[in-house]
Amino acid sequence: MKKYILSLIVIVSLSSCFKERIELDLNTGENKKVVVLAWITTLDEPQFVDLSYTLNYLGKAEPEKISGASVVLSDETQNYTLLEKPSEEKGKYFLPDNWTANVGDNYKLKINFEGEEYTSEHQMRPCPDLVNIYSAVIEEELEGFEEDVYETFISFLENPGTGDAYYAVDYKKGGLQGDTLFNGGYDDDQFIDGLFFEDIGLTDYDRPHLLGDTVVIDFYSIGLETANFLQDIESEIFRGSPFDPPPTNVRTNITGGAVGYFIVSDARREELVIE
Repeated sequence: MKKYILSLIVIVSLSSCFKERIELDLNTGENKKVVVLAWITTLDEPQFVDLSYTLNYLGKAEPEKISGASVVLSDETQNYTLLEKPSEEKGKYFLPDNWTANVGDNYKLKINFEGEEYTSEHQMRPCPDLVNIYSAVIEEELEGFEEDVYETFISFLENPGTGDAYYAVDYKKGGLQGDTLFNGGYDDDQFIDGLFFEDIGLTDYDRPHLLGDTVVIDFYSIGLETANFLQDIESEIFRGSPFDPPPTNVRTNITGGAVGYFIVSDARREELVIE
């Protein structure tokens, strides 16, 4: 009898849970937010800020771009207005072609759109030079490859002083793999401040390099806070274990209610021919 009563209590408790209404924010209508994607670097290529809206969870897969915003980047001495270009994708705001970075400066981003202001700050920390860049055959047999495949390696001296972090990615020249954060890797100097990083492998085994390929290696200083942001994204996307913690909002350094992140990075780019 005691077992029967206990079972009945459990069933009633569970069934009452199923009646509770759960409200989900699906980013519909007025719930959508401004998304700021801004990674400004010292590389010799167009530098821009991308603005869009969060996606409707049940709607289209392509984000709605934001046009007509006021976007200004400031260093410690000057303001730079970023403008849309008719020849470029809507929602991208470009720095002037003569813009030059000042490593060590604290940069401020200010965006005004439809009566709202969004701001952020980020310091451009110095990036170490890469040394001893080389490739080597991957000894492990990889499915789908009958010929030799290669991985790349770098070394560098970490900047003294805590708070640094680095992001690195390698990809075939002319490809788009370098534009995807999850093809690269990152680390901070919390336990290795000022030490020499030697023979750091960059290549993912699901996209190895072949003999004759020209490989591009991009290396960025990103700072500890940005490394924590990347960790947030990784933790939210690569889920699947029953022991994963509950989902949480990915942190942002944008004020005013927008999401996304603002980064300024000193950077190094090297090319390596697989021989």
